[in-house]
Amino acid sequence: MDIAKFLDIAVDLETQISLLYDTIAERSGDPPIATRLKTLATEELNHANVLRRGKKYCEELPDLFTGFTMDDNEVGAGLEEAKRFHASLSHSKIPLVDRLKKMLEFEEKFERIHMGVSVKITEPSLQKLFATLMKGDQSHVLVLNALIESFGENV
Repeated sequence: MDIAKFLDIAVDLETQISLLYDTIAERSGDPPIATRLKTLATEELNHANVLRRGKKYCEELPDLFTGFTMDDNEVGAGLEEAKRFHASLSHSKIPLVDRLKKMLEFEEKFERIHMGVSVKITEPSLQKLFATLMKGDQSHVLVLNALIESFGENV
């Protein structure tokens, strides 16, 4: 898959993760946790916007990416998994702590993807973009760990 298509899927994924955070926040029944999750949702939308700008950059300078391909299997599978999880939230009674644990799994998975891309890609601006996204994922992991631990659960 070329970098532009990969970025399209990555934008969809970041948007879906934002939707998950919003949905979990709305159904949390805990205003302080909801506020933290809404913040994470906003940050995920910011990630999507950063990726959109990266895609525009690829379109403006396509010769830098000739022959560059990414394996979309992991990103595409992650997007589908996030959609399934979102669908399950509307008709199941998943405890809040388990929802948070699932979001932690997503963040850790996407951190690995962002790290992998930042290493594979050679164009400096896009390399920096994915390294920045990885740092955002790491920040979200810390927040989720703290929230999970607030329930007396081990991470």
